[in-house]
Amino acid sequence: MLRFALGVSLLGTLAVAGMSPGRALAQGQALPSIKVNLPASPNFDVATAPVQYPTGEMSVFGLRKGMSKYLDKDVKVKGFLLEIYECPAEIRKCNDDQAAKAKKDHRAQAKKSSAAPPTVAQPPAGGCRPCDQPHFFIGDTATTKLERALLVADYPIKDPDTGKPKALVAKAGEQHVVTGTFAINSITGFAASNGLLIHKKLEDAQGKVLSIGNAVLPAEAQTVQLEGKPVEPLLPAGKAKK
Repeated sequence: MLRFALGVSLLGTLAVAGMSPGRALAQGQALPSIKVNLPASPNFDVATAPVQYPTGEMSVFGLRKGMSKYLDKDVKVKGFLLEIYECPAEIRKCNDDQAAKAKKDHRAQAKKSSAAPPTVAQPPAGGCRPCDQPHFFIGDTATTKLERALLVADYPIKDPDTGKPKALVAKAGEQHVVTGTFAINSITGFAASNGLLIHKKLEDAQGKVLSIGNAVLPAEAQTVQLEGKPVEPLLPAGKAKK
């Protein structure tokens, strides 16, 4: 009897072990099969342009990909102009009004105390938020978001011939070529961990120069030295930044 019982038990165990996966061990009922739905693998390919164009210019993607190689060097970058920064009208007006008032108060004070040493009129502390320094953005596509775009800083706001104010005129959505120094920090205080350009020259797709020079660099530094090429003056003699 003992041997018979053990045999029955062993046969039952083997029968259970032979069940196909997904079947219950109790009551002999089959459980519904389980299907796991996993999200699609994320696309890590962020390249939207070649590393370098056949004409020699870098893309924004290519420049950042080779950041260790190009950092603190002059480069040519081709990209779409996304946006030129313009100081909001209300901030500009506030600053203009504040500066005018400071100048008026300074003149009034000078009349009262003509014997006092001359000083420069300074706008009062606080009040208006200053406008940002001039800058613009380029990207590898015309729809690149600004947070992924390349900031270009320190372009001149004066005509190199006359020294008079001159606004940058360029069409957003079109491809341009920017020559500048690839850096983490601009001279006027912009910073970008993935790099920015310190402006030296801006050209449209046809090669027309829209802006040349730098708003901050001294005359002797107004040069361009691209990799494998000799140093070239950025501006003709006598037309350095005024």
